[in-house]
Amino acid sequence: MLQPDYDDALTGPFWRAAREQQLVISWCDACDQAVWYPQHDCPACRRELSWKPLSGRATLLSWSVVRMPLNPTFKTPYIPALVVPEEAPGARLVTQLVDCEPEALRCDMALQVCFRSLEPKGAEPFVAPVFLPT
Repeated sequence: MLQPDYDDALTGPFWRAAREQQLVISWCDACDQAVWYPQHDCPACRRELSWKPLSGRATLLSWSVVRMPLNPTFKTPYIPALVVPEEAPGARLVTQLVDCEPEALRCDMALQVCFRSLEPKGAEPFVAPVFLPT
């Protein structure tokens, strides 16, 4: 993916919210749980999903420091990570960590969302939710 598809039925609402600096997750109101990654309906009850705004608070589950240009789309170094949103403990968001020293990172540390313009090489910049330690 070089650019988010704002018109995509599954992921468009996520990217449009990010563009407005809001973090949202697909949610089953009937089951009262997050469904991540987005799907057309709830895998448990088959009902339609909605989009729920999140506070942006999360905990760090896992990360890596990329220093070599494995993916030529992104400038190095960067820190891809898995984070767990506070309101959706079963979800794992793939994101980047920013404004932190890799040596200071710890599992289960508190994070807060912020929004940055990502600039993939050869593509237009786009706004994405990223996280920083609190």
